[in-house]
Amino acid sequence: MEQSKSNFVLRHFVVQVGGEQVSLTPNHVLYLKYVEDIRSASVRIEAQITDSGNGMVSALSGMEAVFVGWEDTEYKANFYQISGVIYDIQDRTTKDGKSKATLLIGTYDLINNGATKVSRRFGKGGGKKLHDIVKKEILEDLLSTSYDIEIEKTQNKFSFISPYWSPYTIIKWLCAKSIPEEKKGTKAASAGYCFFQNKRGYNFLSYDYFTRQSPVKRFVVGHQPKEGEDSEKDKGIIPIERMQVTSTFDILKGLNVGSYNSMVMTLDVKDMAYVEHPFNITKYYEDVPLMNKNFEPPEYYSKFDRDNAHTRIMSKIMDTALFTEGTMTKGMTKQLSQAALREKLFYSKSVEIEYIGTNELTVGDVVELLTFKGKDRDTDYQNSGLYVIGRVEKQFLSSDDKMSTKVVLFTDSPGSMPTMQTPDPIE
Repeated sequence: MEQSKSNFVLRHFVVQVGGEQVSLTPNHVLYLKYVEDIRSASVRIEAQITDSGNGMVSALSGMEAVFVGWEDTEYKANFYQISGVIYDIQDRTTKDGKSKATLLIGTYDLINNGATKVSRRFGKGGGKKLHDIVKKEILEDLLSTSYDIEIEKTQNKFSFISPYWSPYTIIKWLCAKSIPEEKKGTKAASAGYCFFQNKRGYNFLSYDYFTRQSPVKRFVVGHQPKEGEDSEKDKGIIPIERMQVTSTFDILKGLNVGSYNSMVMTLDVKDMAYVEHPFNITKYYEDVPLMNKNFEPPEYYSKFDRDNAHTRIMSKIMDTALFTEGTMTKGMTKQLSQAALREKLFYSKSVEIEYIGTNELTVGDVVELLTFKGKDRDTDYQNSGLYVIGRVEKQFLSSDDKMSTKVVLFTDSPGSMPTMQTPDPIE
């Protein structure tokens, strides 16, 4: 299937140089790469530009303001723009009087985060809900962010002292301690949050959150439209010619990191209390919500269901003196272990796809992947199923006037079981 060029249009690329705003045309922007990552607190842009002999590139020294905007003309509602600053200049070269350089561009929040180190108590007055600390005390008060913030409420409260950490570091630290509010009709909430920025703004969400979301699009590898079928866009289908399973459930790695049967030993230096916390994956799977609901744990999990067969023993030093009395609960160590395992499970399988794409999808969206096997095109249930978009990398090349989109998908479980009917195309 031959894919057509995208309708990508670079609307703005403005650089503040020496008190003047210099507008670059698409001819001066050799390539533009925009990256979102579910494991990154900030979006980033990389761009290679040329000055065509006007000396603008040579005048750049860093911290210049940049304003970039682009759209796909077929989806005008998906116009996207971002303001930031140049935080690094690489590969600056000059030939025949023309200069070019690669600019690394970050948001103002990213720069402010790097310049801010905090030593103070958060959650004063007996502790506050962790989502309130993240939203109000850190993102709004410390960073004074202008971005929208999507927050999933937490059930636990906290009061703690930050030992000269940056705002992003504090939030990442809180991710492992956050437990979402329990939802009616769902399994018990599992500890573990992620914090990231996408085109809609900041997101502080539990890993359980994605298991409750419906897919917004369907990626179909080797899509073959039926005779008389409407356009792929009408059915929410994005055809993919090639996919690569970049990582899967590595048994040996799982044994080494203690994914199946492990022991966490903790020592609290406040009162020298020693506690052991065993973990077994079979028991864990009975409670944890998963992306693919019909998934059943592989049979080999039971082989490690032995209390005395810990494949990894871990130790943690804790100091509850850093916390306000009552906010450091007895179950906190269990929560930390659970959060670490939930995070590892979330990233346990990844798939990479690339297509000539639009500006539509973003990190954190849930999508359905449908793949086939054999000449009879039977559904590949191991790799089909629901995934979370974990990384979006958009790159515009002026040389061939197209925007390619590379997407990395993550899932915590193998796909649909063979007994499950293939769902109808998403409307």
